[in-house]
Amino acid sequence: MMLDRLEGNQALKEEVGRMLAARRLSHSLLLVGEEGLGAGFAARCIAADYLYPAGGPAAEALLRGECCRAVAKAGDRSSGQVETGIVREAISVEGMGSGGRYLVGQVTAMRSEIFNTSLSAEGRAVLLYHAEKMNGESANALLKVMEEPPEGVLFVLTAQSLAGVLPTIRSRCVSFALAPVPAEDCAAFCAGQGVPKKEAARLSDLFEGRIGSVLAAAQDPARRRQLEEAEALARAAAAGDYYAASVLLARYERDKAGAVVLLRDLCAYAAAGLRGGKVSPLQGQAAAGTARLAGQAIWQLERQVNVKIVLQVFAASL
Repeated sequence: MMLDRLEGNQALKEEVGRMLAARRLSHSLLLVGEEGLGAGFAARCIAADYLYPAGGPAAEALLRGECCRAVAKAGDRSSGQVETGIVREAISVEGMGSGGRYLVGQVTAMRSEIFNTSLSAEGRAVLLYHAEKMNGESANALLKVMEEPPEGVLFVLTAQSLAGVLPTIRSRCVSFALAPVPAEDCAAFCAGQGVPKKEAARLSDLFEGRIGSVLAAAQDPARRRQLEEAEALARAAAAGDYYAASVLLARYERDKAGAVVLLRDLCAYAAAGLRGGKVSPLQGQAAAGTARLAGQAIWQLERQVNVKIVLQVFAASL
């Protein structure tokens, strides 16, 4: 099975494997896992096993995300369409609105596609990433097709938290939680993907076995720079250096998304310090206090509070 390529999460793989083997898979699955745990990859694996039990080039292409895609323009309800991909039996939907919110045009385009086009022998799979980004309107549009889906259609949703998914969607899905793998296993896997062993071990400790986070930090130069800035901020917090923290945070006063990423990475360093990890310059009470302050700042930023004010208050509190 393609799902065997997912590291760890043995219970999930066994349960879904049994359902697939018996062809008794629920028509709607919800995979819940924090960023870096591989919920999107797991969703593609399940879709590939459902559509192509024997594997093959189409299954491999689906794992790479080379499927059809539902798109739309913000503010234009009639702009929704499904762009054709290499894998025609699978459609992916990922929010394109402000903050990654779903646009109702994306959902209605997907719904029209699966109702109005003939199914292949394999069936059809719909991948809905970050279901917590749905608002009431897009969720209602999805419910119309989830309640009475065409025969042979499988919906696989992902979300970073179960509580973030609207109850009307959540109640129609069989939910599975993804978990990190042990840091040692994560480091070994990432080393096998070409990450230098010492770097794989360091990042696996920092991200507590979140393979996707480790690979992104090791292989993406932009992501690596973000993490380096978070480490610099952690050093400033450990030293109580208000000036250094203020200078660094000032670069994010017009970049809310970047500020959230920075503070989440800072939380990762603080959490590592609370575990006694040598990877973090923050330890003990300094780590606990920084984690609390960063969590509060993230909460404020996600609720549209002025970025400059939030970051200035955060720096002053370190």
